[in-house]
Amino acid sequence: MKAKSSFFNTFKRISPCIFLSAFLTECLFSSPEHFKLSWPTPNPAFAKGQGYSAFLQKTGPDKDFSSGAFGCVRNNGYKFHEGIDLYPLRRDSKGRAIDNVFSSMRGKVTYINRTTGHSAYGKYLVMEHREQGICLYSLYAHLASIEPGLSVGSIVEVASPLGKMGNTASFSIPLSRSHLHFEIGLRLTSDFQKWFDRQSFKTPNHHGNFSGFNLVGIDPIPFYSAYQAKSFKSPLEYFKNLPSVVNVRVKSTRVPDFAKRNPGLFPKIQESNLFHAWDCSFGPFGIPIRLSPSKKPLPGKQIVQITSFDSSVQNKPCRQLVKNYSGQFQLSKQLKVYLELLFGITLA
Repeated sequence: MKAKSSFFNTFKRISPCIFLSAFLTECLFSSPEHFKLSWPTPNPAFAKGQGYSAFLQKTGPDKDFSSGAFGCVRNNGYKFHEGIDLYPLRRDSKGRAIDNVFSSMRGKVTYINRTTGHSAYGKYLVMEHREQGICLYSLYAHLASIEPGLSVGSIVEVASPLGKMGNTASFSIPLSRSHLHFEIGLRLTSDFQKWFDRQSFKTPNHHGNFSGFNLVGIDPIPFYSAYQAKSFKSPLEYFKNLPSVVNVRVKSTRVPDFAKRNPGLFPKIQESNLFHAWDCSFGPFGIPIRLSPSKKPLPGKQIVQITSFDSSVQNKPCRQLVKNYSGQFQLSKQLKVYLELLFGITLA
């Protein structure tokens, strides 16, 4: 999470939320060119430049509002939170949230989970958004209900209703902490089940390719802030400007389906081009931001090689990508999982 000073400075540049009608009060921001982005709840606080306490749901009465933010914000910084938690503006007489949840971008519904007990996300919906060389996902979780007309394959316009905010989950979320868990990021593979079957999980995969293991998020707050400041014209431009945290070389001649779904993140490959490996760049908390074929072979039987990393980010207690084991820098378990999913390989 960025320092709060820069966060609030960014807020000062944000223009007021545009209300589409007296009844539809979601925030559809003025857009650069053709890409349109909407805040996923009716709360206009973010667009008005207000701070965390005006829209983030904290994890408990004695917790800071930043506990509802993205990043290493849980369990004294040791637990990672993949998205942001947004609280409701309106409740009924029984205290249940009645705010609508809205699509953040135009896209296709690619997954709906209507069985609360099957996921810590509870009832949740995933959309995918193909935007000029990149395929983003957005995820809306802990829903009380999902719009009855929606199904997998539905095309949804930006700022369209998806369901009602709630507190559903495979664990207990108090009614008083009803909220929307919201994510934006990239899906790693279209063959998740093959990786899942090699693991020793005690429960089945109910969610196909849309399990949380297969989804890597970015912090939505800087994304929305940069969009409102007109710092990028497309999501691809935003992703290309993310800082590289870790660079690795992976022995593989297979073009991962991630590259096929996100062609803007890797160079075009001619059929005649021979390569031995892939050079991969990972941004903050492991988001893949660049893949490039390499003609440089890895030594011996080595499958993965760390080529560089930013040591300044290694002091975070959670979601580390490189670990120092007895003076030697090696891949963290988290980064190994990401590489296994991206390339279909198995790492010891």
